[in-house]
Amino acid sequence: MTYTRETTAGQQEMLAVRHRRRYRLCQVLTILGVVFLGAFGGLSLVNGAYFLGSILMLNALVGLVNLYILKRTGNVEYAARILSGILFILSMSLLITGGKSNTGMLWIYPIVAINLFINRFWPAVFMFGIFSVASIALLFTPLASLLMTSYSFIEAIRFMLTMLALNAICLAALRSEEQAYQTIMQLHDDDIRKLAYYDTLTGLPNRWSFKTNLKRILTRAKKDKQRIGLLYIDLDNFKQVNDQHGHEVGDRLLLKFSERLWEAIRPTDQLLKPQPESLARLAGDEFVVLLPNIKEPLDASIVATRILEIFDGGFKVDDVTHMVYASIGIAVYPDDATEPSDLLHQADVAMYDAKHNGRNGFRFFTQNIAETLRQRQLIEKGLRLALSEHHFFLVYMPIFDCKDNTIAAVEVLLRCESPELQGIGPDQFIPVAEASGLIKDIDLWVINNALQALLILQTEHKFKGKFCINISGVELHNEAFPAKVKHLLSYYNIAPESVELEVTETAFVAGDVTCVETLKALNKLGISLALDDFGTGFTAFSQLIHYPADCLKIDRSFVNDLFSEREARNKMVMVIQNLAKLYGLRVIAEGVENEAQLAYLKENGCDWAQGYYLSRPLSWEDLLVLLNS
Repeated sequence: MTYTRETTAGQQEMLAVRHRRRYRLCQVLTILGVVFLGAFGGLSLVNGAYFLGSILMLNALVGLVNLYILKRTGNVEYAARILSGILFILSMSLLITGGKSNTGMLWIYPIVAINLFINRFWPAVFMFGIFSVASIALLFTPLASLLMTSYSFIEAIRFMLTMLALNAICLAALRSEEQAYQTIMQLHDDDIRKLAYYDTLTGLPNRWSFKTNLKRILTRAKKDKQRIGLLYIDLDNFKQVNDQHGHEVGDRLLLKFSERLWEAIRPTDQLLKPQPESLARLAGDEFVVLLPNIKEPLDASIVATRILEIFDGGFKVDDVTHMVYASIGIAVYPDDATEPSDLLHQADVAMYDAKHNGRNGFRFFTQNIAETLRQRQLIEKGLRLALSEHHFFLVYMPIFDCKDNTIAAVEVLLRCESPELQGIGPDQFIPVAEASGLIKDIDLWVINNALQALLILQTEHKFKGKFCINISGVELHNEAFPAKVKHLLSYYNIAPESVELEVTETAFVAGDVTCVETLKALNKLGISLALDDFGTGFTAFSQLIHYPADCLKIDRSFVNDLFSEREARNKMVMVIQNLAKLYGLRVIAEGVENEAQLAYLKENGCDWAQGYYLSRPLSWEDLLVLLNS
């Protein structure tokens, strides 16, 4: 919603309140006027004052018509003008006739006061001016011959001075009321403007305000031939803070970050002179920084480095230090884009590239990054289509027991035959699925279909081995995942002991409480857990005890280097096997491609092995043939 629409809505609400007040006032005063006019008009006619009585009765009739129009149309302004005219005519009639027993002047004072208050300030001034001129003409000029009564000079002077004082008081009160109303409207407009243009949490300009400022700044930069840097900042791990500690803690963290961010872009040895418009919060944990008139792109990288430094030591909220980091994308005008929307988009693209390449860093926009993003978007589109049109299928990789070469387990592997994903394998589309959030649906599809297949193997083919199913590391932060797995196991009546879930070692983060708790919940179901590609990640061997793992899968790269001249590499298999024995874990070697490798693994106590030398991934039909043979 724009500022203009918000302001209009607020003004309309306040105008509606004022309209209802004036409507009620006009209605009540008109009713009272009709009653009094009718009563006094009737008395005047009875007492022989036919001229005054006729005027009063005629005004009473006009008042009734005015009530009808007000009720029918609701037009307060029109009704107020008619009522004002009635009161003006009544006042002049009382002045001309003198009223009953020459008391007309006394009735004029309240009538004129009422007439002033039903008008706005300037119409009231105009009406008082007309009445004053008419009164002076009737009291102090030859037009006095029109009067049906007589007034002494003292009475006339006293009347005019009293009217002047009365009207001054009434007009001052009316003016004060209108000024108060205008002040309220201005304050209301200021509040609406803040809501429309500024973030309520941090007080920074919001997306709408930033886009307006960006357009203006780029127009000025084009005229002055300046270079503008745009930094797009997205916080890493912020969602985890919200999920674990609540949104209130997350909000306070964002507030602390925005304060540090402002300090970071205006240091004492600053490269630039930022204005309040240079910083904005676009949404959630997304912020932008504008760097006006930079000399070269390197200036932007210096500021980006300063921003990354504010994350050193984390953010302390409620005596808890939260380790949050940032990914920053940088785009430069006019080098990367000349239009505001394009420049913002390029910086956003560069930020996502920084996030996909290790996080806690910055990236400049390049065409290669844009092409990579375009490829990711195509893959994401293909994945969505594959899910909706059932283009996914499973293949099965037998895992053999090293002791007797029997099939001890089967690893389930995901494949896709979507036309949009031709030539794109799981190593390419899985990261995209994780980044887009589609991986949760894909993981459930894999588990669901794998358990269906396992049920058939167990009931119809007497299969006694395990089914090893790969899951994404994203599921380790999905608290609902263990419950969903439990539901599927129950639905297919599969014993948990016959299922093993494989998670790559790189998915683990030291000290990640949520990750460990999810693993424990899965392990509690009776499912065994395997650390896939072990040795390629950063899990310290001493940390292994904290993970409820049952199996280590030696990465194929170490198996390939068994007979390498690099001593550190060819000893890794032995180191991992000794480590597994120490912790009582089963060992599976991946990527066995020749007899020598298999012999070495058997000789050194490897439990299970898989690889193209033993069997390639099989279709469902080929798996059944192999098992039945």
